[in-house]
Amino acid sequence: MQIGREWARLLPPGPSDRSESAERAIREALAAAASGGLAAHVKARGPELSRHLPRLVERARTDALDDRRDVGELGEVLAAFGYLSTEAQAAGHFLVGYAQRSLGEGARHFELARLAYRDLGRPVPERLSALAAEASRLEPKSDRSARGLTEAFGALAAADRDCSDRVAPGVRQFLLVLQVTRDLMAGGAPPAGMPAVTGDDLHTLRSAMVAALDRPERVALLARWIQSLRGLPADSTEELDSMVHLLGEVHEPEPRIHLLRDLIAHGDRRPGTTSRLAKSLTDVGRWGEAKAVLVARVGDRPGPEHLELVQLLAMLCITTQDPDASAWTAELRALGGDLPESAMPPPSQIAGSAGPVPQVRFEDGTLTIDPSLAGQGQNAIAAQLRAAMVRGLPREEGARLLADIARKEPELYPQVMALLRPDARPRSTAEEHLARAEGLFARRSYREAVSAYQQALAADPNLEYAHLGLGDAYYMLGDFHAAAAHFTESIAIRPTPQAYRFLGDALLKGRDDRRRAKECYEQALALDPEYGGARAALAHLERRSR
Repeated sequence: MQIGREWARLLPPGPSDRSESAERAIREALAAAASGGLAAHVKARGPELSRHLPRLVERARTDALDDRRDVGELGEVLAAFGYLSTEAQAAGHFLVGYAQRSLGEGARHFELARLAYRDLGRPVPERLSALAAEASRLEPKSDRSARGLTEAFGALAAADRDCSDRVAPGVRQFLLVLQVTRDLMAGGAPPAGMPAVTGDDLHTLRSAMVAALDRPERVALLARWIQSLRGLPADSTEELDSMVHLLGEVHEPEPRIHLLRDLIAHGDRRPGTTSRLAKSLTDVGRWGEAKAVLVARVGDRPGPEHLELVQLLAMLCITTQDPDASAWTAELRALGGDLPESAMPPPSQIAGSAGPVPQVRFEDGTLTIDPSLAGQGQNAIAAQLRAAMVRGLPREEGARLLADIARKEPELYPQVMALLRPDARPRSTAEEHLARAEGLFARRSYREAVSAYQQALAADPNLEYAHLGLGDAYYMLGDFHAAAAHFTESIAIRPTPQAYRFLGDALLKGRDDRRRAKECYEQALALDPEYGGARAALAHLERRSR
């Protein structure tokens, strides 16, 4: 943050229009930037807004001096007027880089700011921007040398010794934190003590811990060390909950599993911790372990406090066609719960096993019904009929019918899926591309996954899971704007808690748009109040905003 304050001191303060019309014009421009409509807004309102550039620059100076980091939209607005003012362009790119909280994401914008300041003939902000760019390039996982940072610092000292002296403690602290994180990731022990750490230092440490995915067994140790740096009591779960959330964001289940098991081993009895562990285990196909975790927590006599866990147990058993499915479903209903459609995984994630003998057959256009079906309930009969149609139709038609059932009759969909053996569940061309994309995503081949998801959407533009997966792949590649666009497309097809949660993550990561991210998390919880991922994301956001 010291670099931001030094940059702000270099901006020339001056009179600016603080009229209501100026403030309104700025608010509207910031809203357009937050919603992705800045280009159209500038085209329509550019001449009016250009009159307020001095006020925008003054706003940037004030925010940076106040250590504000949510300045991404302000930077985008200033950069959009680079054709009118190189000063505005330089300030805009610096602010966008400054707003990036993840290491490595701001270097390009700081470099653009440096070039603009060079064109203006302003060596001190030019070299300060170069220093910020070099710092942004030093990611904990990278082997990149700090030589570039050292040289940039020397160049700043040559231009303005007082400025470099004020920045020096922060640079030294950054290098110390960076070295500690690298040592920890390499297997070293947490140091006995460190100088007081700033919020930015803690963010660097967390980024490093999340990056240390090749040693998942160390995650709990490292998270607890960060917690001690924050001065939190040993029995606090605040930092560990935050790390669980971050590991969920990057879709790395193994370290998340280690951390959740550590929480439980230290006495964490919250249902949400157990459910997150079970869901993380199912993400890697460890269905039996997930069931064992839930059964151990629920015990022989589940009570109302176990409703969320019993619901998850019932859904897990249905998904895997476990013989205990009916018993846990009965326990769930005895507790006053039900089976929400949102808890069902997509067809590509359902574990396979031999299905029951069908009581209805559809062959050559003829339905054959087992007489024993007449004694079953209306839903059971409807599910048997639809499953028979799916089996008996040509592949593409059967796949379309199955998709229609998922959208239009979600209460029947789990029963229909349970009646279809894995090899009898038809997949359209789009779904075959989708399955291939999911496999590539699971192997972290994100660029190849993007191509496969795009092929799925070329075959079926309304395949919501393809939009969701494509957004996820773009998210992992750091293209948060494209990710948000596809999460939005998924919501347009069918609003789901997961799509709203992912959209919130993309808005927060790409633009630090806390207001819209909060709305997305709240919408996810409105659709599914038991959605732990959205609840954790909202809690994390609220802690950041304090």
